Amino acid sequence: MNYKLSKREKMLLKVLGGASFLFLIYFIEIKIISSLAESREALRNQVQIFNTSKQQLSQLKDYEDSVRNKSSIAVFINYLDEKNYIYQNKEDRLEVTMLSETNLIELLSFVDNQRLDIGSIKMKLVGDNNLTLSIDFDS
Repeated sequence: MNYKLSKREKMLLKVLGGASFLFLIYFIEIKIISSLAESREALRNQVQIFNTSKQQLSQLKDYEDSVRNKSSIAVFINYLDEKNYIYQNKEDRLEVTMLSETNLIELLSFVDNQRLDIGSIKMKLVGDNNLTLSIDFDS
């Protein structure tokens, strides 16, 4: 049983094949476009989450720096009061008067061990054995 297709049938099959092929390509293209849109939206959401996290971390770091700076001054003043040092507090600068080099070494060791946030340290010899230590804290 050999059945031969007529020219019209062959043409109809070609047109149907072409149309189904174009429909298949259109369907695949629609799927790709929709997945790209979903991916773009997911990426946009992740970027917003990242930016929010980055902003919160920046605010937290600023807060931590300000707390650390204030706590550095407070910790150092508490230590000076505890050890009965004579000092003057001028804004973010403390001027400590000492009677010996061992006191100076002890103070510098304390600053190093506590990792206090200081800007600069200036030492001045006032008398034969009197030292003045000026410490500027970072603001």
